[in-house]
Amino acid sequence: MSNTQGPIGLEKATASAGRRGTTLPALLFGVPLAVGILALFTPGYGPFAHLEISRYFQHHVERVEVLLFCCALSALAAKFWRHLGEGQIDGRKLLPAWDGKPVPVSEAGALLGSVSRLPRRLRDSLLGKRVAAALDFMRQRGSADGFDDHLRAMTDNDSVALETSYALVRFLTWAMPILGFLGTVLGITASIAGITPEKLEHDLSSVTDGLALAFDATALALSMTMVTMFFSFLVERAEQSTLDAIDQYVDQELAHRFERVEADASPMLQAMRLNTETLLQATKTVVQQQADLWAKTLEDGDRRRAKVEEGRQDKISAALEAALETTLDTHAERLQATERQSMERSAAILKQMDHLAQALRDQQTVVARMTDGVVEQTRVLAQLQSGGNQLVELQNSLDRNLAALAGCGSFDQALQSLTAAIHLLTARATEVTLAGKAGAMAKRPGAAA
Repeated sequence: MSNTQGPIGLEKATASAGRRGTTLPALLFGVPLAVGILALFTPGYGPFAHLEISRYFQHHVERVEVLLFCCALSALAAKFWRHLGEGQIDGRKLLPAWDGKPVPVSEAGALLGSVSRLPRRLRDSLLGKRVAAALDFMRQRGSADGFDDHLRAMTDNDSVALETSYALVRFLTWAMPILGFLGTVLGITASIAGITPEKLEHDLSSVTDGLALAFDATALALSMTMVTMFFSFLVERAEQSTLDAIDQYVDQELAHRFERVEADASPMLQAMRLNTETLLQATKTVVQQQADLWAKTLEDGDRRRAKVEEGRQDKISAALEAALETTLDTHAERLQATERQSMERSAAILKQMDHLAQALRDQQTVVARMTDGVVEQTRVLAQLQSGGNQLVELQNSLDRNLAALAGCGSFDQALQSLTAAIHLLTARATEVTLAGKAGAMAKRPGAAA
């Protein structure tokens, strides 16, 4: 079984194998892994929804980030598994032992036949494909001319294939922080859209909590990106070490295995060789210049894009900061106005309470004076009652005196005594009445005025 693939065919086959080895596992294992993680931490029914980490799985953008992260890890795991399989390949089973002496080129066909009879696992490995391609080149050419260039071309093709096989992982690594920034922008937009003056005045914490949740998408994306880049670096280094081991094996076992016949050194061939070398050197220079130009162009584009992204982030941060400062200033002014109004109302209420207390004290004084007046009137009434009792006694005494006078016949003297007693009673009653009125007027409020 011969291998007729050239360097370009080998590069395409290896790159296609790399893509098949990353895309399919990324979908077959990454999607179920992401669904399982989201089912564990989804709020509402997940068994770990009560943990603090579940806040990073609430937004749809964050769930897409988890999906991309799981797909990237699955692709890297598939590549690492394949690397482990490549590391178990023993090169001594591919080619027979060699004593270091060059052998005729005609033996390349026999060696290729022995390689084609190896187990499929050895033939489909990177080392088996490299050895088969080198032997097929020698069998078809029939000489060792250009063999070193062919080996270098296969080395470059494998390196390009390895670089190409990380296209999906690099895309996912690039997409995760972009999704994180997108989730942050959407969260900030939702938080700002719901801001009202009443909400800022009474429930400012809801706005800040919304902003905190908005930045969770970027934090989750950056964390997952760092983890993905770290594992990608480890796997790529491991696969590069495998390619280095393959290059070393091919250089030791094939580069100097076959005889090399000196070509005819005629002047025409020397001129052609010189022209060819000059052309190759000029082509190499042009290609190098073009590669440098492309690299510089890509670097300038990356620099401009980075500046544009930085400017956008600065504008977003400045706008958000200005909006928050304006909102905080407005809130502070309203708080100050509310405090002033509260202080004015409290002062007015205190003043009214002072007036009311003064009025109560005045009323208490008036009531006390009225009480004293009532007590004095009661005392006067008691005195009047005592005077009335005395008047009754005097009247009884007068009756007795009249009776005595009537018995004695001294009517004139009795009449005079009666008149004197009446005058005495009248004077006594007048004194008591005037004394009671004077006391009541002295105790009455405003009597002095």
